[in-house]
Amino acid sequence: MPFNKKHYALMTSVLALSTVSSQIMAETQEGFTLTPSIGYYNMDNKRGVDNETALSLGLGYQFNSPWAVEFTYLNADSSTLSGGTDVDVDQLRLDALYHLASREDLTPYLAAGVGSTDFSSPIDLDNTQLNAGGGVKYAINDQVSLRGDFRLLKDTEDHHLDNLTTLGVQFTFGNKGSKQEEVVAQPVAVVAEEPVEQAPVDTDGDGVVDANDQCLSTPKGAAVYANGCELDGDNDGVVDRLDQCLTTPNGASVDAKGCALDGDKDGVADYKDQCLYTAAGAKVNEQGCHETLSSTKTVSLDVQFANNSDAVDAKYFPQIEEVATFLTEYPETNVVIEGHTDDRGSAAYNQQLSEKRAKAIANVLVEEFAIAEDRVAAIGYGESQPKVDNDTAANRNINRRVVAVVSATVEEAAQ
Repeated sequence: MPFNKKHYALMTSVLALSTVSSQIMAETQEGFTLTPSIGYYNMDNKRGVDNETALSLGLGYQFNSPWAVEFTYLNADSSTLSGGTDVDVDQLRLDALYHLASREDLTPYLAAGVGSTDFSSPIDLDNTQLNAGGGVKYAINDQVSLRGDFRLLKDTEDHHLDNLTTLGVQFTFGNKGSKQEEVVAQPVAVVAEEPVEQAPVDTDGDGVVDANDQCLSTPKGAAVYANGCELDGDNDGVVDRLDQCLTTPNGASVDAKGCALDGDKDGVADYKDQCLYTAAGAKVNEQGCHETLSSTKTVSLDVQFANNSDAVDAKYFPQIEEVATFLTEYPETNVVIEGHTDDRGSAAYNQQLSEKRAKAIANVLVEEFAIAEDRVAAIGYGESQPKVDNDTAANRNINRRVVAVVSATVEEAAQ
């Protein structure tokens, strides 16, 4: 919608105040504030009112603390979404502002308040609204700041939720500064004085004057070189203040903490790892390579089965996992699963059953514990290798078993 007379009047006030502000001086930021702004009023869709440009004028007081109060008048002449009928929107607010810590010339703030918004016919509403939000001020000088502001506005009666974004100029008129008086120049005698030698400036307080300091913003207390830059004793690119590994060898690749990288997580840093891609969980030597066996080693697994069954009871899984862990630590080894039965039934049947039992254990290693299939072999011995005589039920139970034998004979690598 184009500007009407009310919009034109408010914009004229903004230009006039900008001219006046350049002639007003104050010695402090505490005092009365005047803030003309322009922005965008985003209406709740349920209102049936179009979004529109908004003009506002705020009068407030900045206390000698983070707190300020502000009274604001806003106008946002709009129209209905259906039919395009004009709707005059007038808003009055009383807000409290809390300013956060400034960074250079930027000061963020939080804001909240209460007010009333009048929507003219055909809407014809005068609703109380609560608002909350915040913004940031950019100080051009002690009296003039650019100000961006965002608010959420909630009707207490209709529960509509609007939002308002504005950009304005804030003028501060100090109430403690003394007025500047015109000074009439009087002829005085000029006496030559000895020039006062200025003390060297050290902005970051690191003991190196700015004229010689190549790093002007080192943190307070940080150890520095003669050029004012932070120490990096091991030359790994991570300054000593942040370096958790202060003696990494020259040229070693390091992480953000200054510690040598270990890409395969085997406990041997990459710069001295001769085998950079060892399998996860494998035992390695000082060079980061798979540890080899210098003599035959055997890990035995004793799993028993029900009569005429090749089903593996889950209670034996922890034992099978121990075999899997050994195979993981020694990637160059293989396992032979040996199946056995008691002497009941025919020898041919027992031979077949023992093979099924051995294969059942092999499948658990491959499918449950991710051991490569080509590292697992299964063999059945039937009733030919009993541990004890098959003369009692207890002894026959002992003979129904599977034994896993893991072994490797590998020569040690030459040092």
